Amino acid sequence: MSNTGRKKKLASFNCDQRKWEQFIACCNSKGTTATATLLEFIDLYLGDSQDNAGAIGGNDLDERLDSQIKASVEKYLVTSNNSNASPTNETIIAICERLEKLESEFSNESNESNSNQATVIDNLANLEQKIEKMTARMTQLAEAIIKIQDYLNNQQKRGQKSYYNNSSYSGQSPRMQPLTEEGLAKRLGVSEETVRKERINLPPPLFVAWCKNKDRAGLGWEFNENTGFYQPAS
Repeated sequence: MSNTGRKKKLASFNCDQRKWEQFIACCNSKGTTATATLLEFIDLYLGDSQDNAGAIGGNDLDERLDSQIKASVEKYLVTSNNSNASPTNETIIAICERLEKLESEFSNESNESNSNQATVIDNLANLEQKIEKMTARMTQLAEAIIKIQDYLNNQQKRGQKSYYNNSSYSGQSPRMQPLTEEGLAKRLGVSEETVRKERINLPPPLFVAWCKNKDRAGLGWEFNENTGFYQPAS
C-alpha cells in the first residue's frame, strides 16, 4: 500500500491472541486503531535516533521492535485498564460497589447486634436487681418469723413460770443436752430424713424457727458442725 508517496511495509510479531484482542479493543475505545497506536509506539521508541535506524541490522531491528511492541502493548493495557472504563474495569467497579454494599450491610448488622447486646446487658442488670430485692425480702421475712417464734416462746415461758410460781415450784429446769439426729427427730415427731432435709435446704435461722414450731417445748435447735450434734439455739 502507498500513502503520500511513501511505501509502508506490514510488520509481524508474536503476541498472545487474547492480549492482542484486548489491545485492539482498548485502541478502539480511544477512537484509534491498533496499527496507528503501534506506529506511534515505534516513533516514540526510535525518537531522535530515527535517522540512524538504517545503520541497525534488519533482524536485530525486528527483534527489538518485536520486544518493544510486546512491552508497550502490555504497559498500554495496564494503563488503559487503570484509567478508562473498559469492560474489565466496569466489572471491577461493579465488584467494588458490591463489596461496599456488603460492607455497609455488615456494618448495619454489627450495629444492630451491638444494640441487641446492650439490651440483653440491661435486662440482666434489671434481673440482678430484682433478685437482690427478693433476697433482701426473704431475709426480712426470716427475721420476722424468728421474732414471732421468740415472742410466742416467751409468752409460753411466762405462762409456765407463772404456773410454777403458783405451785410453789422452786429450782431451775435442767439444761437441755445436745441431741443426735435420731434424738431430735423423735423430739420433733418427724423422721430423721425430714430433719436432715430441712437442715440442708433451709438457712440456719429458718431451720431454728422450723424446729421451734415442731418442738413440744418451743425450743429452737441448731446443728453444730464441729460436734455433729443438735443443740438448743442460743
